[in-house]
Amino acid sequence: MAGDQTSSVTDEITNSLGREILGGLFPPGSTLLGEEEICARFGASRSAAREAVKILWAKGLLVTRPRRGSRIRPLKDWNFLDPSVLGWLRESATPRHFIAELLEVRLAFECEAAALAASRNDTDEIAAIREAFEAMRAASLGQGDPVLSDAAFHEAVLAATGNRFFLPLTALIHTALQYSVPTTNALFGHPVGDLDAHGKVLKAIEAGDSAGARKAMHEMLSEVLARVRTAVELTGAA
Repeated sequence: MAGDQTSSVTDEITNSLGREILGGLFPPGSTLLGEEEICARFGASRSAAREAVKILWAKGLLVTRPRRGSRIRPLKDWNFLDPSVLGWLRESATPRHFIAELLEVRLAFECEAAALAASRNDTDEIAAIREAFEAMRAASLGQGDPVLSDAAFHEAVLAATGNRFFLPLTALIHTALQYSVPTTNALFGHPVGDLDAHGKVLKAIEAGDSAGARKAMHEMLSEVLARVRTAVELTGAA
């Protein structure tokens, strides 16, 4: 029981400080609260405070030095692909900026991923993309989760590249869809997981058409990005 309590307090400290770091309360180069200050603020033991600092360090947010405390590392060191870091950033960023940033980076890698998936032409991997697409179709009829099926489609495309370095990017896709779907649905007047657009990507990949797959993915994501950038008002952000 004591271990569970320590873990719970550690999580509270980690999440609170993580939000404050991502929110700019502790900007890069500044000094984080000392161990005694953390203990006093959260009513925590030293072990819980130290464990929270270790977790933040592991996510690239802190650098610790003996007798000098912890300092916030430069933005370039932060692990923005970590689900917790993405979550803390989501809570502090403005909807338009956050959604646009996610779409910009998705444009940078998902178009090439679609092209690679088409060129690799792995039957089993492409079947997984088709399965995810059919799950999206079912979800559009109320028979499943539209966000999870949409994410599964894009994850399957990444897996079909045969390149392991694409796989960690699935966390970013999950966060992008979970956060932006209510907003983009409101902008388009229909679910962002547009079946026609995804179907074009799938058909090009199934046909082994790398250029077509790249183009279809680019058109799908760039259309959403253009709407987000030019919308007078964004509503429904998660």
